[in-house]
Amino acid sequence: MFKVRFAVVEDCENLHNCLIGTFESLLEWLPASFVDPELKSMHQPEDIKKLRERIENKNEILLIAEENHQIVGIALGREAGGVCSLGFLAVTKECRGRGVGSRLLNRFIREGRKRKAHKISLHTSPHLVPAIRLYVSNGFLPEGFLRKHTRGLDMIIYSKFLQ
Repeated sequence: MFKVRFAVVEDCENLHNCLIGTFESLLEWLPASFVDPELKSMHQPEDIKKLRERIENKNEILLIAEENHQIVGIALGREAGGVCSLGFLAVTKECRGRGVGSRLLNRFIREGRKRKAHKISLHTSPHLVPAIRLYVSNGFLPEGFLRKHTRGLDMIIYSKFLQ
C-alpha cells in the first residue's frame, strides 16, 4: 500500500529519477518535440539543485506517493495569490490504475484549502485523456483553451473552485 506525503530534501535523487521516468512515459501520448526538451533540462546537473530549492520553498507544494520506499507518484505545484497551480502530476507506469493519481490530487486539493486558496488550476494536453478523466472526476472544469501553447502543444486550462 502506498502513502502520500510531502517531499523532503532527502528525497531529491529518488524524486528526480521518478520525474525523469514518468516524463519519459509521456512519449506514449505526447510528441517528442514536447517531451525531449523537458528531459534534456532534467538531465542538467543543476536540476537536482533546483528541485532541492523547490522543496525548501514554502510556496511550493511537492507531494510524493511512496510504496516500499520507492516513489511511485508525484504532484508538483505552488500557491500564489490564492491560487494553487498544479504544474505536474504523474504516476509511474507500473502503478497506474491503482488510485495513486487520485490520492495525490486529493491531497493537493486539501493542501490548497489549508493554504486558504480559492482555486486550483492546471494546464494539460488534450492528448492526456487519462489525466483529463482524473481531473473531471474530481470536480475540475475546463476554463480555457490555449492553442499551440507549451512547446507548440495545445493545452486546456482546468480549474476547481474551493469553498
